[in-house]
Amino acid sequence: MTNLRTSVSVAALALAAAGCTVGPDYVPPKIEAPAGWTEDKAPGLIGTGPEADKQLDQWWTGFKDPTLDRLVATAITDNLDLKIAEQRLIEARAERASAAAGFLPTLDASGSAERQRYSTQLKFPPYGGVFNTYQAGFDASWEIDVFGKTRRAVEAADATVEATNESRRDVLVSLLAELGRDYSALRSAQARLVIAERNIKADQDALDLTHEKFVGGLGNELDVAQAQAQLQTLNAAVPQLQATVATQAHAIAVLLGKEPGALEAELTTAAPMPTIPPTLPAAVPSDVVRNRPDIRAAERQIAGANAQIGVAIAQMFPSFSISPSFGVGAGSLNHLLKDGALQWGAPASISVPIFEGGRLEAGVAQARAVTEEDRLTYRKTVLGAFQEVEDALVGYSTEQRRHASLAAAVDADRIAVQRATALYRSGLGSFLDVLDGERSLYSAEDAVAQSDLTLTQQTIALYKALGAGWQVGETQVAAIADRQTPATADRQTPATNP
Repeated sequence: MTNLRTSVSVAALALAAAGCTVGPDYVPPKIEAPAGWTEDKAPGLIGTGPEADKQLDQWWTGFKDPTLDRLVATAITDNLDLKIAEQRLIEARAERASAAAGFLPTLDASGSAERQRYSTQLKFPPYGGVFNTYQAGFDASWEIDVFGKTRRAVEAADATVEATNESRRDVLVSLLAELGRDYSALRSAQARLVIAERNIKADQDALDLTHEKFVGGLGNELDVAQAQAQLQTLNAAVPQLQATVATQAHAIAVLLGKEPGALEAELTTAAPMPTIPPTLPAAVPSDVVRNRPDIRAAERQIAGANAQIGVAIAQMFPSFSISPSFGVGAGSLNHLLKDGALQWGAPASISVPIFEGGRLEAGVAQARAVTEEDRLTYRKTVLGAFQEVEDALVGYSTEQRRHASLAAAVDADRIAVQRATALYRSGLGSFLDVLDGERSLYSAEDAVAQSDLTLTQQTIALYKALGAGWQVGETQVAAIADRQTPATADRQTPATNP
């Protein structure tokens, strides 16, 4: 009984000391965000509010394109990068459950049967003969979390789970933006094909006109050759645009977890460019810090690294454990259940690191350096996010002005071609004026189509920079988590006491 009282006393002393959690408590980093953006005066930009928040959550619906909506829905469920990110989240949750298991004792059951003959030449008991030994029992081991090593480990694991979840959200944000860019590039190439084909027809008409005038003696062979050259130049642009349509269809199919050619039949049928929403959100910088998953993931990385400092410091303190055992032992099976067969033990132990050659101190220094590195990474991530928003706003604003000028140029070129053609038909103008006008018109129309694409992609870039779209995947991931997160006994983690 004396040994038992000693073990219990040591355990009680360790438990009394428990609750002292070593290591620095986490303090979230503070970022001095600017009050607003330098480029937030473009027409159609709106600030914060319910309308802007709704637009951010499902930004693709603002383009009023059912095909894009359908592609997004499929990508959310079938994209392989997103599935990989979901599995990483499940891994992180399992690792958290493993860390939290340190709060509880381990329990093992054992049994053995042995038959042994001892030498008859021994001068001490046993003096020889054959003996049977039967044993059965339970062994337990529990390391008491006196200095908070387990608590800090669970704190770090919690932060890792949260950072992994934010990384998954960031994958979704990037996925939706990439899908939007690929889809708009495909539709843009189709729109440019329509422009090219329309101008090819106009150039063919011009070639026919020059040929008629040449046959009738009112034109010359030079006009025919020039018309033929311009027609072939336009024809040469068609294969490249067709290739762009095909390759973008391949890219979209892979984003949806399908074979590259799976969507060609559906997507290579020409359709209009998605319509840019009339208004776009322009959240303030502090909202971007709160909303972007990559920024939140970087902040959680700091929290996890900070907790690891406590884990490293706790390694330098004594560790306390108790290892009770209970069982029965006898020389025959029928005696195992008798009172005298009972055997038990309740040892308590303490382990104190005395000399580790600087290993423990190095571990603390490393943990502190990792935490500082993560703080710097967080700062860099925030600044990069601000730059992305500013760049997107600049690109959107300047492209709006450029688009207006290009559209005006198309109107002017169209009038010039009509008048040059009329003068040439009546014999009062040069065919060179017709060629120059048609060349300029095609170039301007093609430039407008490319500007439409730039405006669309700058719009998507703004949504991505604001961290939009991740909310749509939350229901799906919650279902996966409920289905695959391991059940553990750590539902209530002991509170951390500084």
